[in-house]
Amino acid sequence: MHRVAVLVAILLALAMATGADGEPTTVAKIPVPAGAQPCAAAAAGRFVWVSMFGAPYLLRIDPRRNVVAGRARVGNGACGLGAGAGSLWVEDTYSSTVSRVSIRTGKRVAAIDVGGTPYDATFAYGAAWVTAWGADELVRIDPATNRLTAHVPLDKATGVVGAFGSIWATGTEGVIRVDPKTGAVVARISLPMAGWTAAGKDAVWVTTPTGLSRIDPVTNAVSASVAIPGPVGDPAVVAGQVWVPRVRAGRIAVVDPASKTVVETVRVGAGPFVVTEIGGEAWVPSWRGRDVWRVRP
Repeated sequence: MHRVAVLVAILLALAMATGADGEPTTVAKIPVPAGAQPCAAAAAGRFVWVSMFGAPYLLRIDPRRNVVAGRARVGNGACGLGAGAGSLWVEDTYSSTVSRVSIRTGKRVAAIDVGGTPYDATFAYGAAWVTAWGADELVRIDPATNRLTAHVPLDKATGVVGAFGSIWATGTEGVIRVDPKTGAVVARISLPMAGWTAAGKDAVWVTTPTGLSRIDPVTNAVSASVAIPGPVGDPAVVAGQVWVPRVRAGRIAVVDPASKTVVETVRVGAGPFVVTEIGGEAWVPSWRGRDVWRVRP
């Protein structure tokens, strides 16, 4: 009987932690300075780093205490970022640079000119990759030299993600699949006004003005589309589902990859623009608010 009672107590505790009917739970709302417009998040070292679009800083958040533990100076209009080679790589939209920030010291060690208006950044396959929207190209940065080592033409380059042995970048005409070693385009997928990107276990997901599209990496073709009221922001795959921010609604549309439908809507802070999966949770900065939401599926 004692073992049964303990088991029941554990099950009740789990139910309370995840919500009575299995709904996502808000673990924390981490305050940030007013007007800073927190944009995107990335995990590196012991911290979670959040870019500030409205202030030239990258915040360092301690996830054990859910508090801001420091900040690093970056360029203006910071948003998309990735981690690799001991650094964070942050696209500074208005400065037309990528800030390289040391994970160890929390200091900016380089400001790399990438031409016109970078929109997104990631680190994959040994290099930083940045979409230069204003220069109509995807660029690769060599972390050994901080120099641009590839320029791939892409009209109004927007989103970028590394997956399935390739770099996937979006623009007004669609999606390009790039060989990370040579910088050569190995496939082009027609998808007008392709926007932001996420990668799951068997697909690349791309936002459009009408919602979300699935790209099959085997066929390099759009295999499904999901209607989501816009505007939508930069999604992420969290616990096997695609979390798509609905910017004006202050909510996340959760898409089931199997049924290709929106199965849930999660309330978050004002103006969510980017979702990041960190440790099985969704981190969602409130671009129009003054906090960062941490949500457990």
